[in-house]
Amino acid sequence: MKRYNLTLITHNQNSEQKARRFAELICDELRTDIDFNISKYNKFPNSYKIEVKGEITDENNSIEKSIKLTAQICYPWLVEYKELENEVDLIFNQTEFSRYRNVKFNVLKWASFTIESDR
Repeated sequence: MKRYNLTLITHNQNSEQKARRFAELICDELRTDIDFNISKYNKFPNSYKIEVKGEITDENNSIEKSIKLTAQICYPWLVEYKELENEVDLIFNQTEFSRYRNVKFNVLKWASFTIESDR
């Protein structure tokens, strides 16, 4: 089993309660425990930083699982292949080409998905 970290930066959210509902929607979509932290993100107005932790149970296919998991939220994601670890880091930046799997996810401005290193 591998642990992952998903960091989400929202925009157009004027209360922590809205950010909390968004985080709960994401956790529900990813079918992970509601395990997240929320903090105000001062780089953008009305923004929050949400950090979600979860697990990938199939270690042999963690790259594929990582891509499928993040695709449940939105796309496209930029991929950095880490050959030594046989893992990927994924980054999402909202652009005019961004697509969301659920209209309620469109408050997502930026995201990062990483697998925790065993080292």
